[in-house]
Amino acid sequence: MNAPALRARSVGEILDLGFQLYRSRWTQMATATGLLVCPLLLLEAVAPLGALPMLEQLGNLFFLAASAAVVVIASEAYMGREITALDAVRAVGRRFFSVWGAAIIQGLLIFFGLLLLIVPGIIAAAWTFAMQQAVMVEGCTAGDAFERSKSLSSDQFKHILVTGVLVLAIVVFAMLGFGMLMALAVTDVRQSTLLVNVALIAVNPLAAVVGTVLYYDLRIRKEAFDVSVATDRLEQVPAAAVPAL
Repeated sequence: MNAPALRARSVGEILDLGFQLYRSRWTQMATATGLLVCPLLLLEAVAPLGALPMLEQLGNLFFLAASAAVVVIASEAYMGREITALDAVRAVGRRFFSVWGAAIIQGLLIFFGLLLLIVPGIIAAAWTFAMQQAVMVEGCTAGDAFERSKSLSSDQFKHILVTGVLVLAIVVFAMLGFGMLMALAVTDVRQSTLLVNVALIAVNPLAAVVGTVLYYDLRIRKEAFDVSVATDRLEQVPAAAVPAL
């Protein structure tokens, strides 16, 4: 697909564009996710059954790295550029510690916020929604990513919350539907675990893609990012290519 227009979008338009980018770059996203999650699948295939619950917890780390790679691919697609799955994985490797650090900060804030009567946890989720994008797109450290995300989210709580809830519902319902089908067809615990993770390889990128579109949407709303990009592109046009007035 061509580069989308750089403009502020409604929640519905953000979701629509997220699906467009997801479909157009699904091969790269699934490949990058598969490359990062493959070690987990191999471990699940050979590990004792008793170790599977622990591996499932470990799997969160693998899928976190995969989401970071998806952010890179989605960001490049949003800007009308191409990137290979392998280059996206390499980008995650270069930002390895910042990716994990941002995830730890985000997880702790949301966890303790939820303990404080739920609402603070929801606020923390809104404040931290763009930490992964700040790390992978802007090169922020984990601490700076929190401040960056919080700055973007100020005065945009409803916009972030509605978008996040809708995309989460879509992912959850997709996985529930897959789980129901799998329950009818598969009874082996190991096969069931492997199939769930394979399904996540296909579905998991959607949330990161929509989050990336939302991140750019807020940059446009709050920082005139669209004007900045248009100015940069105009400055890059050779003088001979600019028509005389």
